[in-house]
Amino acid sequence: MKVTYYVASSVDGYIAKEDGDVSWLEELNVPMESSGYEEFFATVDALVMGRKTYEIISNFASWPYGNKPSWICSKNKINVMERINLQKSTSPEDVINEAQKMNITHLWLVGGGILATYFINHSLLTNISVAQMPIILGEGIHLLGPSKQSNIIQLISCKRHELGFAQLEYVIKSA
Repeated sequence: MKVTYYVASSVDGYIAKEDGDVSWLEELNVPMESSGYEEFFATVDALVMGRKTYEIISNFASWPYGNKPSWICSKNKINVMERINLQKSTSPEDVINEAQKMNITHLWLVGGGILATYFINHSLLTNISVAQMPIILGEGIHLLGPSKQSNIIQLISCKRHELGFAQLEYVIKSA
């Protein structure tokens, strides 16, 4: 199963401001239909995310991911949004096992950086896709969390978008 951490990042490696705010993406005027998101989302069978990412999304007017099976990795209780196809497993290993039993072929790790690092450190993540945006945020939530180990990844493609950002695609060699 392919597990992709698909995310937008500032040049200095932040995916959101300290409070989780991602409005800086709107400031860049990259229309969703020109970002490659829709093409990526069409390849995804299911989603997994951490609690903090889920809490940010829960502030949206409605669940934006349709009926795709979704997991929230958290030890804390969450308020379940309407129309989310929420699955029961909450640990990354159980999510992978459950997704495999459901014949999921492509799982999107929506965020955040700490969860992505956990997936990397436990050989659960296979791919990283970063839209590197032309902005320096200076501080915020890091693309990846701290790790005591290094992991070799391989750049498999780099596409320069006419809108001024680069889409970097990596495969994780150890996965």
